[in-house]
Amino acid sequence: MKKIKGLMILFIIATLILGIVEVPVRANDFEVSIEFSEDFKKWEQLSDEEKANTLMPNITANNIADKDRDDANSIFYGIKNIWTKAVTPDKYILTDEINVPIKHQGSTMECWAFSMTSALESYLAMSGQQVVPRYSERYMDFVTSKTFADGTNPIGYNREIGQGGNTIIALGYLTNGTGAVLEEDMPFVDNDKDRINLSEIQGKKPQTRVTDAVVFPNINKSYDSSTGEVSYYDDSYNTYSEDEVTTIRNKIKEHIMKYGAVSAVTYGSGAQYYSNPSDPMHSEAYYCDNTFLAPIDHAITIIGWDDDYSVDNFNPEHKPKNPGAYICLNSYGEESFADGLLYVSYDDTNIEKNLTGITGTDEIDDTEKIYQNDFYGRTLDLNFNPTQTATLGIANVFTRDTSDAEEIREIQICVKGQYTPEVYINPNGDSLTDNLEKVELLNDNLDGTYNTLVFKNPVKVTGDKFAIVVNLVGSGTLSLGLECNLKDVGLEENNLFASVTANKGESFINDGSWRDFTEFSLQNYTFSNSNICMKAVAVPDDETDNPDENTNTNTNTNTNTNTNTNTNTNTNPDENTNTDNNTNNPNENTNTDNNTNNPNENTNTDNGTNNPNENTNTDNNTNNPDENTNTDNNSDDDKNNNKNTGTTNNNNNNESNSQYYYNGTVDRTVANGKLPYTGGRLLRIVLPIGLIIMLISYVNYRKYKDIKNK
Repeated sequence: MKKIKGLMILFIIATLILGIVEVPVRANDFEVSIEFSEDFKKWEQLSDEEKANTLMPNITANNIADKDRDDANSIFYGIKNIWTKAVTPDKYILTDEINVPIKHQGSTMECWAFSMTSALESYLAMSGQQVVPRYSERYMDFVTSKTFADGTNPIGYNREIGQGGNTIIALGYLTNGTGAVLEEDMPFVDNDKDRINLSEIQGKKPQTRVTDAVVFPNINKSYDSSTGEVSYYDDSYNTYSEDEVTTIRNKIKEHIMKYGAVSAVTYGSGAQYYSNPSDPMHSEAYYCDNTFLAPIDHAITIIGWDDDYSVDNFNPEHKPKNPGAYICLNSYGEESFADGLLYVSYDDTNIEKNLTGITGTDEIDDTEKIYQNDFYGRTLDLNFNPTQTATLGIANVFTRDTSDAEEIREIQICVKGQYTPEVYINPNGDSLTDNLEKVELLNDNLDGTYNTLVFKNPVKVTGDKFAIVVNLVGSGTLSLGLECNLKDVGLEENNLFASVTANKGESFINDGSWRDFTEFSLQNYTFSNSNICMKAVAVPDDETDNPDENTNTNTNTNTNTNTNTNTNTNTNPDENTNTDNNTNNPNENTNTDNNTNNPNENTNTDNGTNNPNENTNTDNNTNNPDENTNTDNNSDDDKNNNKNTGTTNNNNNNESNSQYYYNGTVDRTVANGKLPYTGGRLLRIVLPIGLIIMLISYVNYRKYKDIKNK
């Protein structure tokens, strides 16, 4: 009998384990699909003239993640949401944390570029960088356009100057090493109609590259004309529950508090939707409840919110049913709207679509090289849905342009879903099965849209080609980003991404066995002009820093009574100082070095004189992850002097802050999630904890009472 019981227990345990740990299936057991967003379908129906006056929306559907949907519909969501409300203020604005310059786009169509540069600049400020570069919107517009006065831009998208853009183009530009470029290198001019010569966009030095970014799920709306009630839908027009909408909005708010502004879109041409329809440019509030005649034609930037913003602040003819609004930065100077800001109702038809935020950047190094087959970036998503836990393999082969050894230190992929990446490199060829080295990663999160995976130890590549293989293991929907010429999916040949091309031997997918992605097919689509989005960042072999241990070999000459020539190897993961060919005197030290690296404190001293009793560091690049101090002749120490107060024809930068602006604020408590608790918010935390304690106490009391009665 005991044996039978034991076998039954083992059977139950085995059943539970098999129910939790599913056997991986092959990639060809995925259901593969492309789902166009509803807004893109509507946009495609517009005439060419109408398209030229609107912004192209995101092409493919962008719905709530499976995990977030499950969490929102779980029995524990109420408790989780109480906690979220407790640590998220009812009202918040980035200007309480950082300096947010209000810019002016004049009469140009560069709102999309202004929105994305504001998101980038605010990210750097929220990261603790006190002197933040100002980036050129004009350069973003021109370098991504096609036709110039003296020829065709070989790296341009299939768009003309002044036709507007979107975050798809902006992220392609910001991730491929072309930008961002400083404002002073191509200052704003209130003219995007006249073509310039190609030479005017050439030779500009990019400063910052976006490594990680997120595109939030779209929230579509419909309105009951009689009651004003709002219904919410995803891009597949499945109904969102209120908890799912709250989950998405909480993620937007969390992003703003942690990473900075979010690029957004709206319909800006309808005067009737402003709080002052007779003078919309001086309105404070905006709410559009028209889902059919309100095409997206303007980009703005969300920098905060007010949950209690009254519905009475809106136009009585277009008044939302629910209170609350996003606080948005516009790009028409301080003299417009509410000192340059606009309150847009949460329930506005467009405000919660195409939301894009930046979550990681890297300063561009001259020694750094980006290997990429997807120069134009992610333009389309392929959705893979397995029946159970599965593995999908993707790979890119890169051709090197040097015979010198290089080291790959990170890759960037456009993959989103509850999947774990396993990365392998073939350093000496294009085989996807032989000579593979597994790479240990410092991070493996794929929550973003653009995700950078950093290697624990860089991998040396020496062949004419090298291959990167990524196995994605998990379950639920996996969205794979493609650099896709839209004619591959049945759209007109003269599409915005008609410049995109692909070659055999560049991208591969494993759907049971490896095959070239240009031969991958779905229904009637063959992706002959598409590549899988994957970039590899390389540096010369002798320039690579090891994230775990930096070994620096320096030759120092110390002069006191004797002259000693020493070769020192300094290995310290916490503090690494490189001093090359320096003459050191106990009373006066002159250090010349461009490479002083410390994970906790980085100090670069150029042509500085250091005295044991008094050290003076002069450098334009003193970086500390916790506190960054940069000395620059172009920094503006006055928090209030970096806002632009121009007219329609003004230059979007005032003279004193054309290159940089001062971060300004010092109170970091909100951004760090350590919010001061008011009585009401404190109660929201204490109450659920108290209820749980009372419940546990009651259960224990009943147990004690039952035992006592026995």
